[in-house]
Parts: sequence; C-alpha cells; structure tokens
Amino acid sequence: MYSPPPGPPRIHILGVGNLGRLFAHALANTPNPPPITLILHRPSLLSDWESAGRSISITTHGLTNSAGVYDIEEPIHSGSGMIENLIVATKTLHTAKALEAVKHRLNAQSTVLFTQNGMGTTEEVTRLIFPEDARRPNYLAAITSHGVYSEGPFRSVFAGQAHVSVGLVSGSSAKSRYLLDQIVAAKLLNATEFESRELRLLQLEKLVINAMINPLTVVYNCRNGELLKRSDIMSVMRDLLAEASQVVSSLPELRTREDGGNDVAERFSNENLKAKVLDVAEKTAANTSSMLQDFRAGRETEVGYINGYISKRGKELGINVGNNERIVEMVQKRKVVEDE
Repeated sequence: MYSPPPGPPRIHILGVGNLGRLFAHALANTPNPPPITLILHRPSLLSDWESAGRSISITTHGLTNSAGVYDIEEPIHSGSGMIENLIVATKTLHTAKALEAVKHRLNAQSTVLFTQNGMGTTEEVTRLIFPEDARRPNYLAAITSHGVYSEGPFRSVFAGQAHVSVGLVSGSSAKSRYLLDQIVAAKLLNATEFESRELRLLQLEKLVINAMINPLTVVYNCRNGELLKRSDIMSVMRDLLAEASQVVSSLPELRTREDGGNDVAERFSNENLKAKVLDVAEKTAANTSSMLQDFRAGRETEVGYINGYISKRGKELGINVGNNERIVEMVQKRKVVEDE
C-alpha cells in the first residue's frame, strides 16, 4: 500500500505554459510553500528549463521575480510514486493525452485541478482516462481571469491582475481540501472558493463570453475591440448569443427543486449575456484573443471546447445551434472573412 512521504503534501503541475507558470510561481511564493514538482511533458522542455536558469520568472508592473523552488520530472522517467495533488494547465485539446502519461499515479485519493478555458474536459477525461468510479480522482476546476502572456520558455508577464474562482466539480471536498486551501492562500492568484453549482454557472458565463469574442476575432482577424465597431460582426454575435442563451437556460443539470431553474433563465438571458460580453470586449479592446494568437501561430485552437461545447449540448437538447456549428467549422477549417 502506498504511503505518502513525510512533510507537507506535494503539488504536481502538468503544463508549464502561462497559467501553469503563474500557479506554480504563486504557490512557490507563499509564506510556507508546499513542495512543487513541474512535470515536463515534452523532452524539449528540459533544455528550456536549463536555459531559463531552472527558474520561473514572472514580471509584474515591470518588476521580475524569479524566486521559488521547484523539482522537475519527465513523465517517461517519473517512476511509480503516487500523485496526491495535480494541477492540469495544458490546453483543453491536449488534456486527455497529457493525463494518460501519469494516470497510473492517480487514484481515488488524488485531487486533479483543471485550469483550462472551455468546457467538456472533465467529462472527456472521465470517459477516456478514468471510466472506473473506484479509481477516479477528485476533480476541482479553476476559472482564471488574469491576463498573462509569454516572453519565452518559463518567462511570463502578469499583465492583467484579476481573480481566480475555484471549487469542487466531483468527488470529495474533504480529500480536496489541502489543494483548495493552498490555492486560496496564494495571494497572487486572488482566488475565491465557490460551491459546485455556482462554480458551474461561472464557468458557463466565461464560456459564453469566450464563445462570442474568441472565434469572431479569428474569423474577422481583429482585436477584441474591433468586434464592436462593425454592424455585420455584431449581427453574427447576436445569432451566436441567442443560441448560447437558449442552450444554457435549458441545461437539465442546472435545475433545482426550489426554483426549477428560473435563476438560470434570468442570469443567462440574452440581455444579461450581451451586457457581459460587451463589457469584456470593451475592457479588453486592445487585446488579441488567445484563440487568434493560436490561429496565427498555426496551432490548433480550443474552439471545439468553447462553441463546440455549446453545439454539443444544444444538439443533445434538440436546440438549433447551426450558427455555433458554423463558427466552429470556420475556425477549424481556417476560413476567414476578408476585409471589405
């Protein structure tokens, strides 16, 4: 039987892009930091780590901080030591494959925190990686509103300080308490814990906002703020929003016996969602969306887990989601609207 090593429980981090670096750095710079292991899931990351001086550098307001102690592992050399706490910060589309490499080190005593954009990842991981209830880890999710961009391997700029919403998705909150407490205690993250249903609603709000802004910046090849300046783009957004509003308001898992889901219908009404989308687009007007950055770099985007999730759930409910289906197809097939 596995016995955890003495001392504070270790936190492993899988995915060392901007979010993985931010979480690692924030946890490593608390007054009593937990032991942290970075799992380098690509062989090239080892040389990048050496080149970066075996440190993570986060720049805030022009000041760079490289403090923090980290251990590193490569999945192929990681042995059989169990992982008690794992933060997954890979892109949604790489999550299942990344977890496949370490699934033998996770069990029902483990906690996995998912930090990605989009939705549907936990369901996919359950189906593909942990189909057996008895071996499935406890799942947490974090919604991150911070603005972080890369300056190279293991170097990021913390450009827009906002907040993190975190909470239990499934499993035992008692077994997940240590990781939850560590996330909330890391002041740089500015994290607040929410109960499961409210966390789900917050995830869906962010999903809808991303589904309106990200793919349209790709299809029209523009910054966030430019979406608001063209009536043709706003017309497309209205059609996408109408479908998203209907889908989320109809989700059966959000209904409660007390109100029958009326709170959801109001919160996700067309008017309320439109106000939230326009507010974010205005506040991030000068930004290039992460999806457009991926698109321009020739990388696969996460549209399948954003508008694709809306389409999937809509079809399950018999709702017409043709506009969201089309926008997914356009992004995936790299179809852009040329300037007028």
